[in-house]
Amino acid sequence: MMTRLFGCNPNSLDAHPGDILLDDDRLNNNNDDDDDANNNNNNNNPNILPINLSALRQTIEHTREIIGYPTYDISVSLITDSQMREINSISRGIDAPTDVLSFCFQEEDDMIEPGVLGDVQFDTPDFYNLGDVLIDVDYVQRRCEEDRKMHIREASERDESDKIEKNGGGLVEGEVITDEQAFEATAADSTTTIQQEQQSDENEEASITDESDDDEEYEYIEIEVEEYDDRGVAPQMQYIYDPEIRIHMLLVHGMLHLVGYDHIEDDDYELMVVREDEVLAELRRRLGNNFGVSGKALPE
Repeated sequence: MMTRLFGCNPNSLDAHPGDILLDDDRLNNNNDDDDDANNNNNNNNPNILPINLSALRQTIEHTREIIGYPTYDISVSLITDSQMREINSISRGIDAPTDVLSFCFQEEDDMIEPGVLGDVQFDTPDFYNLGDVLIDVDYVQRRCEEDRKMHIREASERDESDKIEKNGGGLVEGEVITDEQAFEATAADSTTTIQQEQQSDENEEASITDESDDDEEYEYIEIEVEEYDDRGVAPQMQYIYDPEIRIHMLLVHGMLHLVGYDHIEDDDYELMVVREDEVLAELRRRLGNNFGVSGKALPE
């Protein structure tokens, strides 16, 4: 049976924390309020990743307080690939699962700016609501494994490249090659020598031309190379191979969407990743690197 949520006006005399409806819909469990029962069902089904719902609830409570809406209700559901695919298809027209979806209770036009909700439409308890966050646990598990394998492959390729570079681009000590490879290597060396001689002649010609054009001014063109952006939840999360820890990080991302943050336009992206870093840092300070999940930790 669904529980109706009732938040409250943060400025009221009897202000109190809003409700949190936290469901593990993978379990088909009708008991919405008993986290221990949900955890037990997790452990009894070997095909379902056990999730510590008490720790997850704690992350929700602290995140809601950090973003400034502790008296607002919120609903968070853990779902499967098939459930997410159906919802994603209906809501966004994308027939595929994704990691997290957020559905704001307040209309976008009523929001003042990212992170600041406007006045509620009616000053009644059920309008003090942030909205819903859905997290696809199957998708998160799959991405953890994909990222882990990708990083192992990249590390192996870097090691191989470093070996070749240390050897001056030649053969690695102990490497066995075929006659065909040996012929190709010799041909490549010959080609390199010819190219070097041609380049030397071209440099001499260019030098003579430059001497005659000393008075000519040249335009300086600066090429800006965009550096890898390691801010926000997404880049930090890709090196977290524990799906349960990723779920806590995705909560931060999803809950910021509920208060108007977005990452479609560049300016909006800048605002969101800065806020994500701030919220994650504060959560680490309050809960530790493991978000209160025993035996698990974020990298420093």
